[in-house]
Amino acid sequence: MRDPEALDLAVPAYMRFDRGGLGEMELVAISASIDYRVEQRDGACVLEFSWSGFDEMDATSGRAWARIAGDTMRGKLFIHQGDESTFVARRERGVRRVSMSKAPRPSRGAAAHPQRGRPRQRGFPHQWRAEW
Repeated sequence: MRDPEALDLAVPAYMRFDRGGLGEMELVAISASIDYRVEQRDGACVLEFSWSGFDEMDATSGRAWARIAGDTMRGKLFIHQGDESTFVARRERGVRRVSMSKAPRPSRGAAAHPQRGRPRQRGFPHQWRAEW
């Protein structure tokens, strides 16, 4: 997708995931907001997100997925109608560890009363340093 040396073109590349299922990322000349979900698949912690923002002055958007193992996140980033690239991101120091055990569990009556609003993403780390 991009030259690895250009990754930090505007600012040091990063992805930040806040507790409310939202976040942001900056890499190369892309600055974007993130809407994400975390779930367990086959015993692994998996993150999926869509993103929307600007690449220099042009509107852009896309999606991504990543598998998280310890302090490393490996995945693939897609630009809508454009490039795609694999990536590796490492957890920045001072950020809590991933813990799906702290994710909210549905109550017994969840089937009768569907959850409203955005799901909370408890225990999810805040910031990752991106690499290609």
